Amino acid sequence: MSPTQRSAKMGRFETGSPVKFFLTGQEKLINPDSELWNTPLPSNRKNTQVKSSEDNPDTITYGDYFEAAAAFIKKNNYEIILNALSYSKQEICLEQIDEIQILLVKHGQFYHPAKVVAVALNSKIPFVLNVAVSQDGIKCSENEYLTLQRLHQEIPNDLIPFVYGYGSIISKRNNLPISMFLARWFEGYNEFHISKDPADGRNKIIVWDHINGNVFISDDHATEIYRQAAMIMTFFYNIFTFEQIFPWHHAAGDFVVKITDNKPDVKLITVRQYTSLYAIENMTDCLLADSNEVFEGLLMFLAVLSIRMRLDRLDGTGNIVWADNKAVEGTIKGFMDGILIKIESNKIPGDFNHNLIDYLLSYSKDQLMELLTIVVNSFNQSAPDIMVINKNLPRHSGELYEAIRNFLAVS
Repeated sequence: MSPTQRSAKMGRFETGSPVKFFLTGQEKLINPDSELWNTPLPSNRKNTQVKSSEDNPDTITYGDYFEAAAAFIKKNNYEIILNALSYSKQEICLEQIDEIQILLVKHGQFYHPAKVVAVALNSKIPFVLNVAVSQDGIKCSENEYLTLQRLHQEIPNDLIPFVYGYGSIISKRNNLPISMFLARWFEGYNEFHISKDPADGRNKIIVWDHINGNVFISDDHATEIYRQAAMIMTFFYNIFTFEQIFPWHHAAGDFVVKITDNKPDVKLITVRQYTSLYAIENMTDCLLADSNEVFEGLLMFLAVLSIRMRLDRLDGTGNIVWADNKAVEGTIKGFMDGILIKIESNKIPGDFNHNLIDYLLSYSKDQLMELLTIVVNSFNQSAPDIMVINKNLPRHSGELYEAIRNFLAVS
């Protein structure tokens, strides 16, 4: 049965949709009578100052946000949510949905994501609704929606969210645009960040588990998280066109983790852009796999990956912090795992990894430091993490050099 056929069976939705609004982690219903309703949304997760919308009418309030989200969900007789349920292999008719909950999760630089829960047949089926209210966010949302679509079509995978629908709603109160798209929610997955463990004063990865409580993880789990994150980034890297997922940052919560049976599983929940960071001249998929351009591109990719994998903000919003050497070990392993996946899926020749290893091992310690310096000089020098990168770069170069030799020399 198609979404259109299902939507004809309106049931309880004929006279009024049971769409309810909440803040995540709170049971109190948000409605037009709530004090929060006319409060402007914070511009990011650090901006929590409460102001009245009367002071600035050109803002989006919590009420505007929830009304727009509900309008998007209800559009065309709930077509998008029914489409999402169908793709999720949930054969549920609209009349079987008891209610739809929209729970505002957090405030980010580009999105104010909500968890959308369809309550039906004694089960709760979650999705994520990425809502953009700023000009930059709106521009980013459409691009991300199209990029996620493209990557799933070109490279079927379970590593990034599948998307179900995109649209824009005009705020009733002030005619401002609000854009959003519905995507897969990775249930049970949580953000992780570097935090100082009060037990020993060391910086470690802490998983923000809002159900079972935040927990510091072991060093082995930390290495595994970095390995999987690096594998994901390498999986999507196109060795022929140099296209890659960029930008990304641990501080933004781009990666999430779920630990089941003492094993971490990592997903990437946002793909802002998929593009080449380098100039391309006459590069085609027919390029020989042992071409120097391919290996140079991969080494440049690995250099950037190794640096960005070590960057975070303390507790997600604090000062820029630099991860310890577990991040380097995990990055090298994940990078090669991503290459092996490409070989196994016949994306690149079977002997490619051996030639790549020889190429990486051919770099001396001084040559690697020179390359890393060139890479960092290409970064935005006004970015807040540049000082931290420069301070740690000499040591990072040595650790990366040793990791390449220790891991790849025996591969």
